[in-house]
Amino acid sequence: MCGLAGASLSAAQAQTPIVLPAGDAPVVRVMMRSGTLTIRTWNRTDVQVSSQQPVSARDFRPEAVARALTGSITIFATSVFDPAGPITLPQEEFTLSPLSGAPHQGIFVQALDADVMVTLPAGTALLLASVQRGGIDVQDYRGTFTLLLHNGGMRLRNVAGTGFAQVARGPLLVSGSQFDRIRARTAIGNIVFRNCHSRQIQVSSVGGTIVYDGGAFQPGLARFETVYGDVAIGIGRDAQVGAHSSVGRIYSIVGGSGVRAGQTDAQIGKGRAVVTASSSHGAIFLYRGTLRSQQRLPAEWRPLAGFAQRRPPPKIPRGGIH
Repeated sequence: MCGLAGASLSAAQAQTPIVLPAGDAPVVRVMMRSGTLTIRTWNRTDVQVSSQQPVSARDFRPEAVARALTGSITIFATSVFDPAGPITLPQEEFTLSPLSGAPHQGIFVQALDADVMVTLPAGTALLLASVQRGGIDVQDYRGTFTLLLHNGGMRLRNVAGTGFAQVARGPLLVSGSQFDRIRARTAIGNIVFRNCHSRQIQVSSVGGTIVYDGGAFQPGLARFETVYGDVAIGIGRDAQVGAHSSVGRIYSIVGGSGVRAGQTDAQIGKGRAVVTASSSHGAIFLYRGTLRSQQRLPAEWRPLAGFAQRRPPPKIPRGGIH
């Protein structure tokens, strides 16, 4: 969308918001170099952009948006560096679900170094957001989305629909959300889902721990994979989990599901939803419900003690979540 011609341009500084008519189901793209991007929704057909720093926004006609949209979005490869060397998240293709509410007005927002709040129509069909350094905070959005953050923290609350969420270096926190299809990944950073409901979910990390706590699954793809971190899943009555730990560290406190010491593979739980959880160098932890509801965690579960007590910060500060 950013390369289309024939659009009007608006710019704002200080406390002057930009308000652009967008219709009921716009396609909105936001690109930022650094800062915190906050996404909210309202019952209006305008997109409002607010910031204390310079920011620009422009609109595109629906026919231009229709020409620009294809059936998928390319998520390009990205790399981060740690003392052991570079870690690369490979390129992926994210298939778009059919967008409702056509025709789609287009809105493109751009900023260099700014904290920006973008308020969207409640029926926004597609949200594309990219921030190099800082934070992304999305609440009450329902639709299709791709959210890309290179360095910082990302938080999703009460989000629904289909989406791709990526943080190269930093944590990803998701709570109270329902997904038809969600793909989430980090290179270095923990991924935590709390009280979420998923039809299809694929989560992966290279150097982070993955926690799916107090959630539920519907029959469909459900896969959690990490290389160096751990995977912890609160199993509901609706799911069975196939667990794999290459180093033989599988721990379960699900009643009636014994796991032998050193076992590298196990099937735990019963239900129509089939979940796979694997770690090449870490452990798999399986339990009922939430970590906070467990009366006494065995000594082997100490790496999860922080996740049982931790609460997301009330606001993502400039520079992300630490």
